[in-house]
Amino acid sequence: MKKEILFIGLSLCATSSFAASYDTLPKGIDMLVMKQVMTSKIESKYDSNNQADSLALKENFSSNKLENISGALKTYFQELKAISPDAYNQFSLGEFSAEAYAQVSAQGLGLARGMTDHFTVYGSLPIYHIKTSVSFHQTQKSNLAAVQAAVQNAPTNTATSTFVRQLTLQLPETNEQLLQSLVVNYYGYKPLGTWEKDALGDAEIGGIYRLTDFYDKGFAIAGGVVLPTGDADDPDSLQDVSTGDGQYDVFVESMAGVSYFDNALQFDLKTRFTYQFATKKVLRTTDDPDMPLSKNKELMSEKLGNKIDSTLSVTYNTTPWLNFNSSFIFSETGASHYGASDPRVKSVLELNTMSTNQWARVGIGFSSVELYKVKKMDIPCELNLSAQKLLNAKNAANYERFDLDFRLYF
Repeated sequence: MKKEILFIGLSLCATSSFAASYDTLPKGIDMLVMKQVMTSKIESKYDSNNQADSLALKENFSSNKLENISGALKTYFQELKAISPDAYNQFSLGEFSAEAYAQVSAQGLGLARGMTDHFTVYGSLPIYHIKTSVSFHQTQKSNLAAVQAAVQNAPTNTATSTFVRQLTLQLPETNEQLLQSLVVNYYGYKPLGTWEKDALGDAEIGGIYRLTDFYDKGFAIAGGVVLPTGDADDPDSLQDVSTGDGQYDVFVESMAGVSYFDNALQFDLKTRFTYQFATKKVLRTTDDPDMPLSKNKELMSEKLGNKIDSTLSVTYNTTPWLNFNSSFIFSETGASHYGASDPRVKSVLELNTMSTNQWARVGIGFSSVELYKVKKMDIPCELNLSAQKLLNAKNAANYERFDLDFRLYF
């Protein structure tokens, strides 16, 4: 599951869900935002060809797979092939399948303040709860008995070949526990199984400046920083889900919109560019893209790809207290770059790191702000419910998302 599931981004915008995207808070007004995000069970991903692919794995541990794990195993299988080509061709520790999934929920807390009628500052911090599970089963037994029969009386003419024959005759039958032991004791990973954690995400601090004062249209710009307060990827866990990317980001954003029929119908477009700074990380290294397990680690520079996020929204305000909204969301993250000392390792790490996704979102919003102004409600607040469906993606996890957004003004 490693690197197949990306952390779920939480964005707490600093304006009203009933107002246009370019609106800012009035001077002296504060806003508290609380957000709850839930995802469907994550059991598949989109590959580099935009095709959905299950996270479940199935692998037959044959001789040509095993001999590439280490130099010692390569020597073993070369000697085995010399002793008995039939034993080499038949060799299999069995077929194993692994079923994997992840479940993610998050809560976000944000605060915003209108410094002037045109300028709003805000900050937000998400907290994630993540559960992942990897269960593996042996779906086909090994054929060690046939291999041992093939080498039982095979001639050997060197001390090495004699040792390899004796070792082959003593190999134990494989099972799930042996595979778990290989992952933990040989490769040094944490045990696979059911795993849960609560962790902070990356904090965001920013400001929005509205450039216009038109009644039915407008434009604003925003900028800020993303702080590495979340958990970055753990190189010693095969099923870790990061809640942050481990480096500082800066972003700029534009918001534009237009409304019709006395603000009953709104169209908004938001576009954000994020630059991700390079940082140093300890990563597992391998020069074989088909063999994700590795004992080796290296401290190297990691420059994650820059991001572009764009959201086109349509909002229908049926009354001052009820609206229906829909959005098309496009995101693209450029390829990552690594400073590995071995060019082959660098090539493997950078493989399929560019990602895209397209979402459709629908929602419904409720507001007491206008009722509060005419003293029909005691608390000025808003509530927005939305659901997102992934339409298509590249190198990204496949899931659906549900958001509950509450805003309180004071």
